[in-house]
Amino acid sequence: SLLISLSCVMNIALVNCYAAFQIDSRPFGSTFPSKTSRTWLTMTIAGNNAQYEGEEQEENDNDTDGSDMIDAMTKKIFNGGVPSNPFGPGGFASSRPSKGDLYDEDELLSVLEAHQQLVAAQQEKQFPSAPSALEEEIGATSSLHDLVMQTITDIDMNSNGKSKESSQLPATNVGDDDTNSWIDESTKQKIANVRAIASDVDGTLLTSDQTIHPRTRQAIRQAVEISFSPVDDRLQWFFPATGKSRKGAMDSLGVEIGSLLSQLPGVFLQGLYCVDGSGNVLYEEKLTETATAACEKLALDTDVSVVAYDGDNLYSTKLTDPVVELHERYGEPMPQLIDSITEHSMHKILLMDDDVEKLNTVVRPRLEALAQDCGATVTQAIPTMLEWLPEGCSKAKGVSELCKALGIDPATQLLAIGDAENDAGMLEMAAIGVSMGNGCSVAKEAANFVLEETNNDGGAGV
Repeated sequence: SLLISLSCVMNIALVNCYAAFQIDSRPFGSTFPSKTSRTWLTMTIAGNNAQYEGEEQEENDNDTDGSDMIDAMTKKIFNGGVPSNPFGPGGFASSRPSKGDLYDEDELLSVLEAHQQLVAAQQEKQFPSAPSALEEEIGATSSLHDLVMQTITDIDMNSNGKSKESSQLPATNVGDDDTNSWIDESTKQKIANVRAIASDVDGTLLTSDQTIHPRTRQAIRQAVEISFSPVDDRLQWFFPATGKSRKGAMDSLGVEIGSLLSQLPGVFLQGLYCVDGSGNVLYEEKLTETATAACEKLALDTDVSVVAYDGDNLYSTKLTDPVVELHERYGEPMPQLIDSITEHSMHKILLMDDDVEKLNTVVRPRLEALAQDCGATVTQAIPTMLEWLPEGCSKAKGVSELCKALGIDPATQLLAIGDAENDAGMLEMAAIGVSMGNGCSVAKEAANFVLEETNNDGGAGV
């Protein structure tokens, strides 16, 4: 418990150090802020660390004999002082600090050295002969002390007039002849040029039971962290591209990841509703009243459930089992009951039935024939659902529009990940298209790479 307590102290100090290099004075909530101005990420890191500290508090309170030793070691490391909390009263909330506002370089190096020693001792005690299960699960990733050390190196190299590019963290696995000998030089160059990642949600980020695999969770955190880093230009944007509503996607991803991605741009409702990080609509398309009425009539004729979307507001004419499941299993907002979906202007409509064969052999052919007459199109993301969209619209179209707003060229700077028919256009359009191992044949054919791992294996985190 003493080692855990000491590690906690070191982690708090390291978070404070790391935060100093991330904070910027630009106001929170600015549309498309520069990487150095996205201050909320450091607050998220600090909040997670505070939660960790709280979880260990009870154990630390009981360790009265070790507290004096901790205090003594802390004072020794910091030359008689104790590091302050930059997020607390009197912190740097109103001004951008320099490294010297918190610690000098010798103190940083002392923190890192102590942290490394404590972590090594703790891991040796807990796992003397084998790596932890979590390490095996998510693979090796840069630790916090690596990031702090890299920041010190970056500042020193930049002050000596050397280029920023030469001091960046190395791209994970790219160019590693041992691990990626199967990737040709042309593909390596494409990967090196990637500046944005667009990822599907259901069947990609989420497992079949609507949870996030640990490896995928870690990869999302890392992608977002890199995209917000002022010293690492490998990635500028990570955003969801999903058929879900914005609220449904964030709720499905859980509190931690959902709150993180809710601050980022995104493509929702199969590309029909694209927003910036503040939720401002950048692009949207809606069905015509004629197309909405025709789809509702077909749903009645074929006795399938119908749910219509107007942004985050969902509507249905009857709360059937598939309609309720859309909320309870897939995390979408509970649809509101109305007499007819023609009462509102809709982005898209779902036709749902648990009988997959009926949907594919009876409903879909009639729906596709109807689409030609009504200015609409049909796609599918989940076997029990058919989607009715405005003509010429798709997830790929939405991703293209968002990339345009972000200053990203999809053909040379986008990596896209997906698994379903509705992802195919996005995968084909991107510089690098990646299909999950659980992807349908259409998605796999459109992709440059097909993973062996499925969503349940954490494939999106590979």
